Amino acid sequence: MTQSDTTRPSVIAEGIEVTAEEGPVFGPLSFTLAPVGLTVLGGSGGSGRTALSLVLSGRMKPTAGQLEVLGHTDRKSIWHHVALAGVEQLDEMPRSVRVRDIITENKSWSRTWFRPVRKATEDDVRDLCSEVYGSRDLPPLDAWVSDLSTLDRLLLRICLALRPSHHGEIRMLVMDDFEQVREARDRDILLGILGRFAERMPVVLNSVNPLPESAPPHQVVVLDTYGTHIRPTHDGGPGTAPSTSDLSATR
Repeated sequence: MTQSDTTRPSVIAEGIEVTAEEGPVFGPLSFTLAPVGLTVLGGSGGSGRTALSLVLSGRMKPTAGQLEVLGHTDRKSIWHHVALAGVEQLDEMPRSVRVRDIITENKSWSRTWFRPVRKATEDDVRDLCSEVYGSRDLPPLDAWVSDLSTLDRLLLRICLALRPSHHGEIRMLVMDDFEQVREARDRDILLGILGRFAERMPVVLNSVNPLPESAPPHQVVVLDTYGTHIRPTHDGGPGTAPSTSDLSATR
């Protein structure tokens, strides 16, 4: 990172929003993110967290507002420097292929089309994955993707996102849907890895629920959870009086 990168906010958002045919998806939001560190996008399912991730990573253009990411305002430049992982529609790996094939394909996309590509080796796995995995065992080359744990599949997606085919310098990581990792220990491991990266670059994480107390220090950007949802007055939770007729809703 340059000296300016260590002092200027990584993200400056002024009134950004996304609106679809059915109405507002999120926003307007105004916030700044620190040059390095972990940020959590908080809000329930359907609150626009994934859409905001797509906007912050340059994969989607906001409907309105001004956005600067890593000193860039044009979407292509933002995309070039921001890694995005964990969005099922974009980076989900086929379960019926082997880890070797996934890494070999990544190698092929990173080279000129006419140059032959050898099948991935153990050295290729170490080169691609060691920075993310740290002391964790690397995924076996001959393992099927379906045999990997949810955490290992997600970590491999992060490895691939950090090594894009365009060879751009990745200076920010955005990860969608923290809750796709279900086991508490695996979540702690993932937070430790993201916290390690957050020591040298901005890392943005989507989460429905607040992070555990053991999580690294982090900033929270709260989206309007019920901005486009019907919210019952009596939600059925503890302490709610039963009602058979009074189910009002607000938008």
